[in-house]
Amino acid sequence: MNPSSDSFRRQSLQRFMHILLMLFFVGGISAQEPRQLSAEAEALLQCFHEIYGEKIISGCTANVNWNINEAKWVYQHTGKWPAINFFDFIHLPFSPANWIDYTNITEVVNWHKGGGIVGCMWHWNVPANNGQDWTCTPGTGENQTSFDVRKIFEPESDEYKQMIKDIDKVASTLKKLKQRKIPVLWRPLHEAGGRWFWWGLDADACNELWRVMYDRFTNHHGLNNLIWVWTSAAEWNKPYSDGYKWYPGDDYVDIVGIDIYNESNASTIRTKCFNMLKKNSPDKLIALTECGSLAKIGTQWRGGSKWLYFAPWYDYERTNKPDSEAFQSTDHTHCNADWWKDAFSNDYVLSREDFKRELQTSIKAVRAPEQTFAPSGSYDLFGRPWAEGQRGIYIKNGKKYIRK
Repeated sequence: MNPSSDSFRRQSLQRFMHILLMLFFVGGISAQEPRQLSAEAEALLQCFHEIYGEKIISGCTANVNWNINEAKWVYQHTGKWPAINFFDFIHLPFSPANWIDYTNITEVVNWHKGGGIVGCMWHWNVPANNGQDWTCTPGTGENQTSFDVRKIFEPESDEYKQMIKDIDKVASTLKKLKQRKIPVLWRPLHEAGGRWFWWGLDADACNELWRVMYDRFTNHHGLNNLIWVWTSAAEWNKPYSDGYKWYPGDDYVDIVGIDIYNESNASTIRTKCFNMLKKNSPDKLIALTECGSLAKIGTQWRGGSKWLYFAPWYDYERTNKPDSEAFQSTDHTHCNADWWKDAFSNDYVLSREDFKRELQTSIKAVRAPEQTFAPSGSYDLFGRPWAEGQRGIYIKNGKKYIRK
């Protein structure tokens, strides 16, 4: 686009005015109102705060889309289930079909019934340039997409309408989970700062898209069962902290995280990743949102990287078919069975059964009589410090206080 063109100037002015309005209504004069979480989501978030820094939750990701194949593989080779399973809306454009149907939540419900934490992410596929395929990779090639995230500032554009349509389609499934009283770790627009997905090509637009999605889910669809997870990323050879240009704001995020691959040095993981997140988000829970081929969890933990949870990426060939011979192997592209066994050998690493007990203990504690309230140094479940007149659950030194 030519910066000297009239259309560019008009678009820039529209964008500038939109940002000013956002600053006016969200940034200061009328700040984002704290949302009211469902009882189940609030209990889950509270439990996270209680164990944070003391224990770490095990997790995994679905093999591509809507299954627990990786969790099954971990269980088969360790005798323990990971506590979190992240499902992926990657095939949303094709659903419902005989091979993928996001309206069928049976697998998710069963995972929750077994005591598992439900996570959902979204490799957001849009039409490719060839008009036939779908992709989330930006570019001018036939199999890439020129889909422009900056159109989020133009409600009348086709791209804006497509984004809202897709958001609403995802919401229809998340509503089903809400109706079943299932809280969800919701991890959208991940790794935006790397700029290898279309939603990350423009930081301001990506942040706006996050806030539009947040508002659409929370206020339009009434989804109060979501715990929002933001994943930092930076372009190659850029400082890791550069990813915070794609941060939508504390009011829209509950957990911050990073994806780490091919790093065996626990000290490097702590200094470049964990400490970076802690410095930029001192009041947020910090997670290892994806990982593979990296230092053992116990080594990381002892080295100071005390993540809320970890979630290795899937090995397609290994776990695509649970009834296959390949599934029987202990090898894995990202984290093999020995890596998992070592993780579970630490008593602070929580399996699904372990976390279920932690959550039950936490819920019972909330129902206990009100404790003496000590506001100094306490914060709520969203990381905000206590202020006079505010009610709710607060945390101080790992202990809960109920302000009625």
